[in-house]
Amino acid sequence: PGSRTYERSWIRDGALISNSLLYFGFYEIVKRYIEWYSKYQYEDGKIPCVVDYRGPDPVPEHDSNGEFIYLLANYFKFTKDTSLLRSKFETVKRAIDYTSYLTSLRKTAEFKSEDKRAYYGLLTESISHEGYSAKPMHSYWDNFWALLGLESATMIAKVLGKENEAKFFEQIKSEFKTNLYNSLEL
Repeated sequence: PGSRTYERSWIRDGALISNSLLYFGFYEIVKRYIEWYSKYQYEDGKIPCVVDYRGPDPVPEHDSNGEFIYLLANYFKFTKDTSLLRSKFETVKRAIDYTSYLTSLRKTAEFKSEDKRAYYGLLTESISHEGYSAKPMHSYWDNFWALLGLESATMIAKVLGKENEAKFFEQIKSEFKTNLYNSLEL
């Protein structure tokens, strides 16, 4: 996506455009996109926000993991293709591990203090919005995508009969959702 204005592939655009393509029955195109994009996952589990001719861009945008997992789950919902889910399950697990790592950085005593409580257990600051590139900020956009990614990962694990992983993802999701809702309330 995006060739009209830039020669890059953003996972957020790719996930949303792929969702439309799935509704129109273009399953193979979406499958090829998932397979291609997943090759750029970093060793630490981070899914890059964008890939171009230079490769993946390492900027701190934290919506990408959720968007990729959501895309994979949506592909399954339309195709019932468990073989792609199975082949990308390690990618999902590593993406969830990275998301958990980022949220762990906001579960310290510092984030229990009155002035930082609203960020407790959320993802770290990012530049997921163009207006944030000069100064990374906490973004609910990232956190809502993370929640959707955690829900999607739980569903994928259940479909594959991986009950231990499904329980683990559900536990992470439940705690994260509580932290997110507490933040919204604060």
